[in-house]
Amino acid sequence: MEKVDYQIEGMTLAVTKMDEMLDFYSSVFNIDFEENEMYGTKLYSGNWGDMKLLFCPAEIARNTADQNRHQFDVIVSDLKALIGTVKAHGGTLMGEITENDQALSVGVYDPDNNSIVFKELRE
Repeated sequence: MEKVDYQIEGMTLAVTKMDEMLDFYSSVFNIDFEENEMYGTKLYSGNWGDMKLLFCPAEIARNTADQNRHQFDVIVSDLKALIGTVKAHGGTLMGEITENDQALSVGVYDPDNNSIVFKELRE
């Protein structure tokens, strides 16, 4: 079988707490969202690095999940500084910072209880 190259262009998140999620992702990841009218409601799009990110109201997406079906692992330059921003914008820690030979890491929940693992790599 021939290997196929691919690149992820974008991702849509079904969102329950829209205002809180916009604040969290704007503040933690420096995403500038644009409001779009679609399907009789407001959706919000922005760029998360090179990836397009779309927030869609969960009721429009017919998403009834109580917890996320994905988890992001994100490399950051200063984990301890980031934790303050996470907490100030509605995120909660899943536990304490853990440490191994490769990285410091901590899991957090965004305002909709999606989990994210932040890692600060050791040099």
